[in-house]
Amino acid sequence: MNSLARFAAVLTGAAFATFCGGCKSFGPLTIKPVHSSAVALEPQFTEGFYRVTRDHTYDFYLQTSTAAAKGKKAAVKQIAIIRVFWRPIPGITPILSSSINATIRYIVITPGGVGMYQGGGFVRLFNARGARVMHAAIVGGDLRLTGASGYFKDALGPSRIRGNIRAVHSAMKEINLALRARRAAFAASYVDRFK
Repeated sequence: MNSLARFAAVLTGAAFATFCGGCKSFGPLTIKPVHSSAVALEPQFTEGFYRVTRDHTYDFYLQTSTAAAKGKKAAVKQIAIIRVFWRPIPGITPILSSSINATIRYIVITPGGVGMYQGGGFVRLFNARGARVMHAAIVGGDLRLTGASGYFKDALGPSRIRGNIRAVHSAMKEINLALRARRAAFAASYVDRFK
């Protein structure tokens, strides 16, 4: 192999490494409390939908439910609602994890109460706008409890959120499920006030 061919091979390898650097995996979605004594949480979202709005924001809805505990009527439901305001583009927008381009809302509905965590973070999108399936990563984000009702216990405290998410393109499902989640959270907290 002559020196020109070796140089081209090295250049091609470097370009490939640079291109795939943005595709790296950030691991499963993890919510890690800032205080080391608390246990990190890895919600296994079973449903995920996203839509692109007229304002070019990306709205994500993710949810999972665990089976109802013995003797309890309802399961524990975990919901994440994420809005990405601008898409990171290398050389045009910031691509640092310390930037903020998204709001994150994490809702936990238990038989005994509701907790809502909110914060901001930086989200990278790996597929083209309107792709059938959108792979994205929360590179870094902060969450803290902003509202709770009933017997909800804050087991996380101030937390960091990071990891991969996946959602299917469906504007109708994203809108309907996000509205339903907000209503369920409000209804659970409203009923609790009058018990």
